[in-house]
Amino acid sequence: MTTHPPLLSGVKLRKQFHVSSGPASRTGVLTSVDGIDMEIRTGETVGIAGESGCGKSTLAKLLAGLLPSDGGEVRYCGTAIGTLSPAERQRFRQRTQMIFQDPFSSLNPRMRIGDSIAEPLVIAGGGSQQAIRARMLQLLEAVGLKAEHADRFPNEFSGGQRQRIGIARALASSPEIIIADEPVSSLDISIQAQIINLLQAMKSEHHLTMIIVSHDLSVLRHICDRVMVMYLGVIVESAPAGQLFQHFRHPYTEALIAAVPRIAGGHRDASVLLSGDLPSPLAIPGGCRFHPRCRYAAEICRTTPPPLEEKRDGHFAACHLSEVIFPR
Repeated sequence: MTTHPPLLSGVKLRKQFHVSSGPASRTGVLTSVDGIDMEIRTGETVGIAGESGCGKSTLAKLLAGLLPSDGGEVRYCGTAIGTLSPAERQRFRQRTQMIFQDPFSSLNPRMRIGDSIAEPLVIAGGGSQQAIRARMLQLLEAVGLKAEHADRFPNEFSGGQRQRIGIARALASSPEIIIADEPVSSLDISIQAQIINLLQAMKSEHHLTMIIVSHDLSVLRHICDRVMVMYLGVIVESAPAGQLFQHFRHPYTEALIAAVPRIAGGHRDASVLLSGDLPSPLAIPGGCRFHPRCRYAAEICRTTPPPLEEKRDGHFAACHLSEVIFPR
């Protein structure tokens, strides 16, 4: 039986940035993504979770081909995107679209939103002006906006409306893959559910594969089939969403879930589980990267990096003490 390669994958992906704190300071190396292996199958919705600064957005941009990697490779249908021909690379770019965290800064303030949505169609050679406009209006309607909105500028819309515009623009090139980087974090709580429901409706209607980046685990629990948890540039846990929330196998995931607000009784005291701030990616701790903040840390955690291992079917965690701490 022939096994099809994953639609999108990362193989030992690595990305570093050279940064300095001032003109006279020494340049340091910031490691944002550090040797990540991951696979995304056709039709999946995969979440990438973690605190700000853990490398989620950098990983998303690597997968979208918007950043070059410093090591490893991104593969599309089994082929490294760096080896694609110009025509194949253009197809990859059309078929892999991003929705950005800030819907205002991702829109040209001097371009009418109808033109912003139509631009991918024009680039792709989407037919006559009439056909392109008809498709643009169809996309506007699909995301809950009206035809008269097409001639307005981004500053005339609310944050939620601008995010709808971003979704319409991403859908214009008929993508296979949507990568959404914190798609609701800049929106009011009352608008977040609308955008999440819209994304789910668009996934169903257009048969999309989706990657959702978010620090909000309640969002990922609602929308994702599988969730990966990042910490300081690496994946520390990966599992089907329901299994991850019910039977987490890493102390960092435990702390993140403890911080999720609950309808009754607020949230657990996450400070008991997670102390201190995220260490700087300029000075990543040795051993397990999480050990300085982990209440369970033992000597092996301080000296030996734990591998990402399968603890049960489809459930991976990078923790030396996982079976002891979480025996279920």
